Amino acid sequence: MSKQELNTIEDIKEFFKQDERSYYFISATNFNLMSLSDWVRNWFNVNFIDCYDEKNESVILANYKETPVFEDIESINQFLLGNKDIVEHIKSNVSKQHKPNAMFLFYDNELEKLVDSLGMNLIMPPNKLVKNIDNKITTTEIGNSVDVPSAPNALLKINSYRHLCEMSDKYNLGSEVVIQTPFGDSGKTTYFVSSEEDYQKYADEIEAEEKVKVMKRLQCQQVAIEACATKKGSFIGPILTEIIGHPKLTPYKGGWCGNDVNPDMFSQKIQDIIYQYTDRLGQALYKKGYSGYFEVDYLIDMDAGNPSPVYLGEINPRVTGISAITNTSSFCTNNIPLFLFHLLEFCDIDFNLSSNEFNQKVRDYSHPEYGQLIFKYTQDDLKILTEIPETGVYKIQGNKLVFLRSANNPASLNADELFLLRILKNNEYVYKGADLLIMFSDKRLQDKNNNLTSNAENFISVIQDSLVYRDLNDEEVLLNKRYGKHANIKSSAENT
Repeated sequence: MSKQELNTIEDIKEFFKQDERSYYFISATNFNLMSLSDWVRNWFNVNFIDCYDEKNESVILANYKETPVFEDIESINQFLLGNKDIVEHIKSNVSKQHKPNAMFLFYDNELEKLVDSLGMNLIMPPNKLVKNIDNKITTTEIGNSVDVPSAPNALLKINSYRHLCEMSDKYNLGSEVVIQTPFGDSGKTTYFVSSEEDYQKYADEIEAEEKVKVMKRLQCQQVAIEACATKKGSFIGPILTEIIGHPKLTPYKGGWCGNDVNPDMFSQKIQDIIYQYTDRLGQALYKKGYSGYFEVDYLIDMDAGNPSPVYLGEINPRVTGISAITNTSSFCTNNIPLFLFHLLEFCDIDFNLSSNEFNQKVRDYSHPEYGQLIFKYTQDDLKILTEIPETGVYKIQGNKLVFLRSANNPASLNADELFLLRILKNNEYVYKGADLLIMFSDKRLQDKNNNLTSNAENFISVIQDSLVYRDLNDEEVLLNKRYGKHANIKSSAENT
């Protein structure tokens, strides 16, 4: 397709239907960007886990004889890009006009070199810059620089519980605090401390850091929103509320376990502030050299009057766990996925859309109820999973899940239907924190007081009843260490 300037949403949609470039999303699963293959002509998901039982043509799987054991998520990606069949697929899409484009959820310097050696373009910000911005200490400083305030906090080296109490008094943070280490994973390194007993549970992790973020504990609503920093400004998606720490879904007190597309929960004033702050942060990131997709978490203080203060929680400089729900939301389905602006920016495609006009369109849109729940294994003991629903669309009849049809993503859900994305398969090990499956629904899942709705409670009960486990036999107990480690990587690969 000859070079052209794209001036409308329809121009962008048509461009990607005809685009000759190839795009490879390399990750453990395709969860985060699972709808993009519907919009982009040559979109491929290079995955280690097959969530679809070979029914999704956009998913390319690595062939291997023995199950590898991985140290981290980046090593999964290195394994995938070192697989002979995958390398051949990529090389078949190398041309003089366009190199294949590579995208990751997480990547490092070694992956950057590997992408280059395969003749691909990495269409992501430099890993060094991503790591710098991903630091929660840096996040707080970036927010402060553009008048986006964080909750009352102090950035400190903590040596003991007594030291923590002294610093909490000094900075007026109160007797109940929340401590975050610089790098974290979906609430796993967010610690709620109101006593020495609480502190001692996490003392080793806290004291190992040069600095941690110690925050006043708030009664708050948690908000997530995604955006894309480009040369045309920051394009911003719909406001999502966060579902955090529900013990039926996650074993982690501060653990992320779902979202609602639910901007109407907040006053127009608060919505305005969220969009203003996100735009400021996008501009600040762009000035630091960061362009492309990012996510912001906000905390809205429920006890501080009207309007409630909006505080910066953290910035995630990447595709995240809410990217799927953002890009399959009603707004994006009826316009374009937000992630297409990332592709436009990195592939240096001329486009002439106003970010302000786009963002106003998002804000004026009447967003229907839509949410996702993340099901993790919440028990302490290691088990074998023997039954789990396959990926597809379901309805609930009585107290049973009824399979309706196969589907690759939830973008085409009808009323009262559920989409389930299976992460683990039958006869795999599950351990505390392992991701089991992800559910999408056209119902609100959490109320304004952070309680699960009756619909959500019913979904959780029925879905959990469909999951069956067994105890390990003697031989499997001996293999515990090997497979437990492998399962851990599968779980953490899906987190924000």
